[in-house]
Amino acid sequence: MSLTSSVQFAYRPDLDLFTARWQSLTTGSTTQAEYEGLLQAPEAQGTPHWLLDVRRRPLITVASARWVTTNWLPRAAAQLRPARLRLAFLVAPVRAENLRTDPELRDVMEAAYAPGHPYDLRTFTDEGAAVAWLLGQLE
Repeated sequence: MSLTSSVQFAYRPDLDLFTARWQSLTTGSTTQAEYEGLLQAPEAQGTPHWLLDVRRRPLITVASARWVTTNWLPRAAAQLRPARLRLAFLVAPVRAENLRTDPELRDVMEAAYAPGHPYDLRTFTDEGAAVAWLLGQLE
């Protein structure tokens, strides 16, 4: 099912895994609407294991990263309580490099990865590793 033309949602009951995949390049201006759509997706309800495949998204801006990590993520986690949200971002290697080398983005992401949040967050460039982490098979 898709709430927007650029994002496809799926639920795998065998893995208890919600997946959102961006199917085409979208503009940064659609980020908030797309993420809000994730919170409404029936496939996302009831499972705390979320894989967001953003490999086709453009490089993230600091403002977008800050909004996702400080606004959207806490709301997504609250929606799933008492379960703990475990969210894996699947990113293109160029995006992973950008997250590591841009000082402002690195600061935003390090704050989001820090303990004490009501969610667990990791970024991956390999889907198999992301799924293994979501299912607790990889730390």
